[in-house]
Amino acid sequence: MDMERTSDLHPHPARPGFLAEVTLALLYIRDTRATGRISIRNAERFGLAHLYFNAARLIHIAGDKPAGEAILNDLLTWSRGSVRFDAALLVNYETVTWQQAQIFARWLAFLEMRGAMHGIPRARLDGFVHSFTESLPMQPIALPEEIEYYDKHEEVALARQWQRLNEGVQHLIERTVAEEQRQQLKQVSQRVNGVVQQAGDVTQELAKRAFKATQEGVRHAAGAAQEAARQRALQAEELVREALNQERRQQFMQSTQRTVESVRQVAEAAQDVARQRALRADQSPAPATGGLGEGQ
Repeated sequence: MDMERTSDLHPHPARPGFLAEVTLALLYIRDTRATGRISIRNAERFGLAHLYFNAARLIHIAGDKPAGEAILNDLLTWSRGSVRFDAALLVNYETVTWQQAQIFARWLAFLEMRGAMHGIPRARLDGFVHSFTESLPMQPIALPEEIEYYDKHEEVALARQWQRLNEGVQHLIERTVAEEQRQQLKQVSQRVNGVVQQAGDVTQELAKRAFKATQEGVRHAAGAAQEAARQRALQAEELVREALNQERRQQFMQSTQRTVESVRQVAEAAQDVARQRALRADQSPAPATGGLGEGQ
């Protein structure tokens, strides 16, 4: 039978071999790389499915239901009806989804099984399903949430790592340091933080004064900052010496020295700014006074 012309294959709904005729029509499309539309009607109840092909590739599904998945699922239940191929009916778009492709593949597998039962040579049916589905959309690979939402999981993982690290440090201290020493460490740490805070407050106040100072206040402000830092450092050193052994005392001394150095640098910066402002004030020309000269 020439399938390239529009034809109605056995229009009588009750004629046996309906599934075999549908299979033969699809084999014709596959073997000739045909383009057109197969129309399949259900004879037992109302049902209509239009399958559009472009060079033997399924590109669109239409019928008596709005969704292609519903049409294909209904088509799976048909056992009697008629089939018609129209080579002139085309569409210039593709709408087949991976969900529709999966149902279409199940229908093809069912037709292949029934076709062999109805006497279609097995050699013609070889690769029947694969030939129609190899170029259709496939189900996308579901990535693990750790990859799909990498930024969110990375943030949670980092927070969890920090928590574990803090817990590990806490456990290490609890195992290796006696309770009394831990309390002393905590008190010393609080006192040192207080000393550093006070030194910072003093430095801020001196900086404000230095900005407002003139030539006679520059040296005094710098000296006061250095003296305050030195006194705070001595206090911190004394506290550390009382609570810790030589090794821990050295560690706290190094931390305190860095703090003193930071305070000294801030004070020197304040002194330098005040000195520069004072020098610019000296170098500025005196404003002109008086009115216009006589005769002007």
